[in-house]
Amino acid sequence: MSMRSALGLAIFCAAILAQPAAGQSGDIALAGHISEAMAAKVHAAFGDGKPHTLHLTSSGGEEAPALAIAREMADHRAALVVEGVCAGPCANYLFRAAARRTILPGALVIFSTTATSRLAMVPSRRRDEIRPDYLRMAELEKKLPGNAALLLEPQLRLGTQCYSLTSRDGTGRAYINYRADFVGWIPSRAYLEKADLRISGFWPRTADAFQAALKSAFPGGLRGEIRFAGTNTPAPAAKSAADLAAIPECDKGSPARAATPPPAKVR
Repeated sequence: MSMRSALGLAIFCAAILAQPAAGQSGDIALAGHISEAMAAKVHAAFGDGKPHTLHLTSSGGEEAPALAIAREMADHRAALVVEGVCAGPCANYLFRAAARRTILPGALVIFSTTATSRLAMVPSRRRDEIRPDYLRMAELEKKLPGNAALLLEPQLRLGTQCYSLTSRDGTGRAYINYRADFVGWIPSRAYLEKADLRISGFWPRTADAFQAALKSAFPGGLRGEIRFAGTNTPAPAAKSAADLAAIPECDKGSPARAATPPPAKVR
């Protein structure tokens, strides 16, 4: 187990920003770490007023640029084609915001935590200790289309054991860290359908199919574990919020440190 950074998944690394795909002028090819540069690229592309499809592989990135891209996608009813991995902010925001979602064979969509889920763990009496960007991000998250369950439930599906406010920035405001058994979660296709997220193409239906896709996506292995399926029905948002509020605080007496766990087998 290790303390997960509130800013992203430990398994996700930066990669290159791809150039637009050749072919149809409405296609936008993006790859790698979601950043301000990527958000600016998407914003410029949408300026031509044409229908667009994002062809994407991203193993994570920054939440604010990902939200900006997601808002553009929702406003322009853009489609999304996942060509490799769509994880962390890509899954939490871009996948949800797409008007249509196509998953290529062997590609994976991996959900993680959000500002909304991290805030839900912190008692209201302690909210003034937290960095204000969590509140801003949570408000933006709630404006995205799609079932609110996916803003809360992944935090629980990671097997979150406790949260910590001991890591602080230069102004003394706290980051919301947490300790969990998993670093990402892939729900079942049935779960997505009941969450009103229609997809076409590939989605692992069995543990064996999941394992095969995971090995293809991360041929060198990865640190931490990805959880697969576990439920076919989204929990009511109020129940997930209550369950998150019941998660205890940990590491009260010492600064939260992000340990580097040894490579672990995926489940």
